[in-house]
Formats: sequence, structure tokens, C-alpha cells
Amino acid sequence: MSRQIEKVKKYTNGSLPDSVAPYAMSNEDLGLVRVAAWSAKSVYASDAAHIGHVTQLEDVSDYQPTQHMENIDASFRDGTVKASRVQMFCTHTESSSRLLVVAIRGSTSKRRDWTINFDDIGRGTEGEGFVDSEDRKYQVHGGFLECAKAMVEKVSEAILSVLSKTETESSDRGIQLLFTGHSAGGAVASLLYAHMMSKNFSTLVDLNSKFTSISCIVFGSPPVSNPALHSENSTFISIINEGDPVPRIDKDYIESLLMVYLCPEPTVALHWDLPQMLLDNAGTVLFMKDGNQGFGAVANDVEQRKTKRVLETTIFGNPRAHKMDMYLWKLKMVNGNF
Repeated sequence: MSRQIEKVKKYTNGSLPDSVAPYAMSNEDLGLVRVAAWSAKSVYASDAAHIGHVTQLEDVSDYQPTQHMENIDASFRDGTVKASRVQMFCTHTESSSRLLVVAIRGSTSKRRDWTINFDDIGRGTEGEGFVDSEDRKYQVHGGFLECAKAMVEKVSEAILSVLSKTETESSDRGIQLLFTGHSAGGAVASLLYAHMMSKNFSTLVDLNSKFTSISCIVFGSPPVSNPALHSENSTFISIINEGDPVPRIDKDYIESLLMVYLCPEPTVALHWDLPQMLLDNAGTVLFMKDGNQGFGAVANDVEQRKTKRVLETTIFGNPRAHKMDMYLWKLKMVNGNF
């Protein structure tokens, strides 16, 4: 794989272009990103030892995890319901605030967990009654949509359960809600967030008024819908590590990337033509560029059109870049090597 990764870099479009410039994130959003990343990693396993190399959250964030949580088990037979964790986080400053995080687990090595990933891959299913609005209709990845629909009741019940455990704890600033997830978990988290922010009907939408704000931050999430899910009134971010192929993945892209791997290494500078994206990434796309600290974005990008062009013309061919550990490492949230 190291040889294939080096081969990708030989192409003129084998790395992110200069149009992806440093992006100044607010301290508030950066705090949410760190909590989201920690939660997206911790949901992969119930035992603390699994994330022993991850920096303690209190070392990088004002928020600290509490014992108030509910776990949702993955469905055994077909993977329609992904394992998830709903957990309360609190600050211990003078202006104490609470953050409820819904973290959806990404795909594991278990076959059932990959079932939804390749269900209707790259094609859309009507989003009517779930994410559609009066003025905008969506085509949504069928597998992720089926999963999100199946999880609405379970996530609603888990949220209410955690809220009931903390209702006696006073807070003048109310409670914020954050959806997060890595890989396919990020795709499902994006759909649940978009559904909760919509004017459709469900037990999850009914909980909207219980929170002072609702946000979504996902990592390495694959394309979800057409047009892209977005929000004008809250934080909705999709973080993509340079080289991570999953945020670009669909059937045509897989075939093109395999051809890059199979073809001889170019001896002169060449451009590799890539297929157009069939579905779009959710939220505002921010890149984690190799060799750069912080985040990158395309400046003055109306409706992310230039960002989509970057995604469509750049080879994302480093599967190692997809690991949640790599996202944590670039966020400086790991201890030593992993």
C-alpha cells in the first residue's frame, strides 16, 4: 500500500491544490470538533482501553464526559441499526454548560456492518418525509437512509433517557445537542441531524425544542445526498483528511482508483481524470491538509461548488488516511505513536 500511495502522489492531481487555504475556525467550533472526534473514536468500543492512546478530553477541551449515557446496540442480522452512544458532557467553568452528544459508530470488520454501505451505493433514494423540505427535494444514499430511519426511535429514546437522568441538575444555559460519527457513522449522523432540523414529523423532530442549539460534525464521511445537505443556522461540518478515499467513494470512483493502483507509475507529470461525483458530501467541507496544521477550505466558495470541484479532480488514494486515529493525530489528540 505504501508503494501505491507514493504512486498517487506522482500525479499532478495526487494532492490537494493550493486553492485549499488555511481556514480560521472559531474557538467554540474547535471545542465542538474535539468533543466530536473523541466521541466518534470512543463509540467504536465500550472499554476505555481501546482509546488509551487518545489524549484525555479534559486536556484539550473545556468539556468533560459524564457517566450519564445510553448505548444502542447494532442490529445483529443486517446492520441496519449502527451501534451508537448518547452521552452528556459538561464544563466546570463559572458559566457551566452541558452538551449532549449522539455518536454513531462507523463500519467495523463485521460483515453486517458493511451491508448498508453498499446498498444503493452512489445512487439516490427519495428523501421525502425525512429530509425533504417544501422548496428542496433530495436524492439520498439508500443504505444510509434506511439506517437513519431505523434509528430515529432508538436515538429518541436514548436522548430522553439521558435527559431524564440529568433533569435535576440545574443549568442556566440549557443543553446543546451534537451529532457526530466517523465514516458511515458520519453519513447516518448527518441524516439524523438533517431530519431533526427539518419540518418533517417524528419523535426525534419533536425533541428539537429541548435544545438551545443542534450541531453536526463528522469525519471521513462518504457522499450522502444530491443536492448536499446543509444548514444556514447551525454548525454542520464534514472534516476530510487529505488522501482519505471514503469521502469520495462510489462505484465509479472505486474503479478509477483501482486503475491508478494497477497502472505503471508515471515517469513524467500526468493528470489522472476522475469521474464526476454522483452524490455530495454533507455540510461545510473542511480539509486536513498534509503538512499543514489546522483546517483548510476553498475561500469564497458559494454553495461549496469550488470545493466539490476539488473533490472531483483530486485523487484521494490513501486508505490509511481514513482511520479515525489519523484524524485524531492531526487534531493533536493522540499520545505518541499509534
